[in-house]
Amino acid sequence: MANLDWHNAKIIAELKIRAKKSLRQLSEENKLSPGTLSQALQRPYPNAERIIAAAISIDPKTIWPSRYNSDGTSSRRKGKRSISKKHPIDIAKEYEGDKE
Repeated sequence: MANLDWHNAKIIAELKIRAKKSLRQLSEENKLSPGTLSQALQRPYPNAERIIAAAISIDPKTIWPSRYNSDGTSSRRKGKRSISKKHPIDIAKEYEGDKE
């Protein structure tokens, strides 16, 4: 399947033409570190995608269709950090409690 996402150069050009801003300027206007929004060009970053898309008045799923399902929801899976894990000490305490 061909990658239908916009090329990074097109995204940057659209920002310069429509918003008359660079990614750095847009980051700083949104109280982010200067290079924050450029991360969305390399990997999924929902907040940055929304900011960039809003600046050029386009829906994020139009710019990055590979990152969204057909219904507009994110196609990103939850990472390992989203799984709630018990700390080994808590497991040991539960184990000790079962012995009594």
